[in-house]
Amino acid sequence: MAATQPETQTSGMPMVQAMAHARAAFASLQGHALPPLPAYYAVWFEHHAGTRPEMRLALEAAIAAGRVDEALMRELSSRFVEPLPEFTALSAALARLGGTLREAMGAVASHGAGTAAFGDALEELSAGAMQDPQRLRAALSRLAEDAREMTRRSKDMGSRLANSTREIELLRGELEDARREAHTDALTGLPNRRALDQRMLGMTADAVANGEKLALLLIDIDHFKTVNDRFGHPVGDALLRRTASTIKAALPEGAMAARFGGEEFAVLLPRLSAAGAFEEAEKLRLAVAGQSFSMRSTGARLGPITVSLGLAMHEPEQDVAKLVETADAALYRAKQEGRNRTCTSQAEHLAPPPTPRVAAKAAKVWS
Repeated sequence: MAATQPETQTSGMPMVQAMAHARAAFASLQGHALPPLPAYYAVWFEHHAGTRPEMRLALEAAIAAGRVDEALMRELSSRFVEPLPEFTALSAALARLGGTLREAMGAVASHGAGTAAFGDALEELSAGAMQDPQRLRAALSRLAEDAREMTRRSKDMGSRLANSTREIELLRGELEDARREAHTDALTGLPNRRALDQRMLGMTADAVANGEKLALLLIDIDHFKTVNDRFGHPVGDALLRRTASTIKAALPEGAMAARFGGEEFAVLLPRLSAAGAFEEAEKLRLAVAGQSFSMRSTGARLGPITVSLGLAMHEPEQDVAKLVETADAALYRAKQEGRNRTCTSQAEHLAPPPTPRVAAKAAKVWS
């Protein structure tokens, strides 16, 4: 396929049709929980526009097989889109939007020209014209015509500007929705791993710049696989949602919780000493252990639900990957030493291993 074909077809597409494809592309990105990267957007735009039949067939086959992910987006982009600049489709849509704005600005300029003509007509109402009935009638006639034309242009200009503004707001809103969806875990509503990684980069940089402490907690639900195997994945999903909300509710001010993956969560604790971070970790652990879960349909108990936590303190020379690695090693130790406890990155604990307990507070879980 010639490299210029998509550009020719796209550039000749009517504005309304192009914006419909743009909205459909963003909806597809959101529907498949994909980040709104230009390359991924271009794949979906071309899919909805139908300009690349081979790519469309490949994507539809992947949709039917349920394997639409970022790896597929990269593959399709590399095969069908990247020979062109990856911004082509998005740029084309925005160029058409810009064209509408230029038309509207042209209407503004035209309105200015009409205003000037109206001023000229007013100038004709000079003292001399006021003394000459024929000249006065002609001047008034021109003035009325110019006033009507200026009114028409003003309405046209207002309509064009309003349409352009609506399109821009729609596109801006959809971009923002796509960005938010791309950084949110669909099951728990917490920020996802992508959002966590970005936040860690910013918070570690701030900690170094301001000479402050920063702690990372990795939290793993104990025996989660047993829950899934015994009660099924819907109950496991409900447990993940409840644990996420429990962790979020117990966070101190300024902290951030995210789903790290699977049954693991992560918490960033800024401006706390190692002892303070350990204390907050224990509060989170006890908040989860303080609940009892049962099936609403049958009343069956899930048994004690506990979490293991690994705590690491950021060091100025550490990068984010090393911080995660250190917290993960501490979490592994917590698992090895009996679960339902907080372990630090140091060889010794800051407090004695906790005694497992489950409070009487019950929470129903739907199957």
